[in-house]
Amino acid sequence: MKKLIVALDVKTENEALALVKNLSPFADIFKVGPILFLASGPELVKRISGMGKNVFLDMKFHDIPATVQRSVESARELGVYSLTIHSCGGEEMIKAAASVSGRPKLWAVTVLTSQITSPDVVIERARLAMNNGADGVIASPLEIEAVKKACGNNFYVITPGIRPAKTDDDQKRVATPAAAIKAGADFIVVGRPIIAATDPVAAARRIDEEINGKK
Repeated sequence: MKKLIVALDVKTENEALALVKNLSPFADIFKVGPILFLASGPELVKRISGMGKNVFLDMKFHDIPATVQRSVESARELGVYSLTIHSCGGEEMIKAAASVSGRPKLWAVTVLTSQITSPDVVIERARLAMNNGADGVIASPLEIEAVKKACGNNFYVITPGIRPAKTDDDQKRVATPAAAIKAGADFIVVGRPIIAATDPVAAARRIDEEINGKK
């Protein structure tokens, strides 16, 4: 499976589906977050799946254990590949999410990449997630190696905050695609550098080449 996940941070279904179609050669997984999901609903997820692609549902569930468990059950019925929960929801919430039979992969958010934090906090939350049944974590590029060391190579690390070059935006803990892959990221999540580019296909191709050592 390709290591690039494209974040569909757009507002309409038509924009999202066009991106999926055009960027299909470079990504097998497309991320649908709350803005797009609230605008287009479950039908969009089904349409992306119908195009032969996997959906990463990034809703960052954080609620009482029973509610999160039922949310994971609903995501399973929708056929998504993976979803996010918040690690700070705690042991019982993570266990409840992980207990769902036939569920999507669970990726626990450690600390948002827009925030500055101690690596120790990320590692603590990664261990909490792993010990209670999550499949991996969302962590910034700066913590990839430490998470892999603490949790093992079979524990997924999915890395947002990927920037092909220095940019001035709200992400604080960032790295290039090549650096993140070299550090051990299983997947990298890229949104604006691709979808806001003048030519999204060319931008995705450059990142794909960088991931695969062709640049």
